[in-house]
Amino acid sequence: PSIRHRLSSSSSPLPSISQQIHHHIMFKYVFIPADNSKPIEVREGDKSGGLGDDVLSKEAKAYFYASSDKGARAAALNNATPEQRKVLADQLRDEVRAASATSPYAGQMAAMNDDALIDIMRTTHTSATCEITALTVPTAINQQRAVSLYSADDARNQNLPYNRRATELLVACGHNITTEHSPSNMSIGSAPPGGICGDAFVGRCHDDEIADIWERVDFTIDDANPRAEWCDVARRPGGGGSSGGGASSGGGGPRSLSGLMNQNAITAGPGAGANAGNSFAEGKGDGYTWSQNDEEVELRFPVSSGTKAKYVKVNFGRSKLKVTVAGQTLLNGSLGGVVAVDDSTFTIEDANSGTGKELCVTLGKKEGNTWPFVIQSELPTTTIS
Repeated sequence: PSIRHRLSSSSSPLPSISQQIHHHIMFKYVFIPADNSKPIEVREGDKSGGLGDDVLSKEAKAYFYASSDKGARAAALNNATPEQRKVLADQLRDEVRAASATSPYAGQMAAMNDDALIDIMRTTHTSATCEITALTVPTAINQQRAVSLYSADDARNQNLPYNRRATELLVACGHNITTEHSPSNMSIGSAPPGGICGDAFVGRCHDDEIADIWERVDFTIDDANPRAEWCDVARRPGGGGSSGGGASSGGGGPRSLSGLMNQNAITAGPGAGANAGNSFAEGKGDGYTWSQNDEEVELRFPVSSGTKAKYVKVNFGRSKLKVTVAGQTLLNGSLGGVVAVDDSTFTIEDANSGTGKELCVTLGKKEGNTWPFVIQSELPTTTIS
């Protein structure tokens, strides 16, 4: 700012030195509980440790370790008798041989001695680890910002509940959750095969290899909204997210770090109401049902048999929708994507159930992508320093 501007602003109190230092070394990230009734938490960490001593990574690993049975498994391994250790090693050899068709390392592992196999088992089954999902990778278009989601690496084996709000962020960044599987293919209720299960942490970093920069930067509660601008950027070619296609030529699906890096290098060359249920193709809201494909969203409201078009008022906005029938507001809120207003309309039809009438509201999509939700619900938050 100019000297003139600084002088004119002198009446505003300047932050103290301690406040400036605090702001400089601290960063924000979020914790998203799988339980939708619990608020998303905004947390703070010290970023001075850099990549080698990252606070978020350490907290996530410690959190998922404490909430798992890995401690008990570690104790069982440490207290195992020689006979028990041999049985465990033989079991692991059998598992490795069974996977020999898909694993290039199966032969080497099967030839290891018992102690080496037990050490591998201790590392993979009892250590503090977590699954890291690349929501975005750093690119020039997103100013070299990477966003990562941290969840339990054995969430499906633990039968952890589906995390709708975390999965919405995946969808908003263009990831295909209907075909992209998590490490385990076990099903939990109706959770999409590539959806997030269990609690999750989300954070952002500035990662520029050419400039030799790796630094944590803020990921706020506003960023946890799947309609946030960074999600829109992620879906663009070279924007750091995924176009939702298959595995890239570099190996690994769109959610893997290598897959996303290769894909973007080539191209660059919550809650309740309308979000109830786990499907992103259809669902139920408060007094209506909805469905979507790549071209449009359809909402159906049951109405009385005498309802005529003149009683209906629908306000189509680019990102908002209000539906009123006979002076009663049936729906009023922010939408999960951008609407092509000229391609949107409503009709009164016979109900699919065969009895009564339905008001059918059709929203044309401006972009051909899956909306992470239909109508926005409030995002309750708490802040933890």
